[in-house]
Amino acid sequence: MDVDVGVQIKDERNDMKKALSIVAGVIAGGITVGIVESLGHLIWPPPAGTDITNPEELAAIMHTIPTAALIAVLVAWACGAWVGGLTAGIISKDPSHLPSILTGAVLMTLGIITMITIPHPIWMWILGIALPIPAAFYGAKVVSRLATK
Repeated sequence: MDVDVGVQIKDERNDMKKALSIVAGVIAGGITVGIVESLGHLIWPPPAGTDITNPEELAAIMHTIPTAALIAVLVAWACGAWVGGLTAGIISKDPSHLPSILTGAVLMTLGIITMITIPHPIWMWILGIALPIPAAFYGAKVVSRLATK
């Protein structure tokens, strides 16, 4: 086998590993968001009869949701991004942390889609955009620190 072909195959495998790490990070982050948001719903349950899977119903009650419950949603999004970045970092082992950062960007985009679908206060928009990428990056940094010990 030609050395250049071997290097190319290794690079392609590494690229595939990075792509799959992003997918795994988004899945792990999404699961984390769901779990943490569910805990928030136990503490601050929506009004009786509200279908939390229906964006129109959520939009109608958004102004009645306590600020602490909205903060819990942001915590869920940040935790999801952290777990997503951690997962991508573990799988990719990329010292640039790019797969983790991209995982955070995808999760941030999903949060933006949620905020477009269901009206959120402006402060949630600001924090919902500002938090996921740094949280995912910090997840990757934890992986790096553990790997060097």
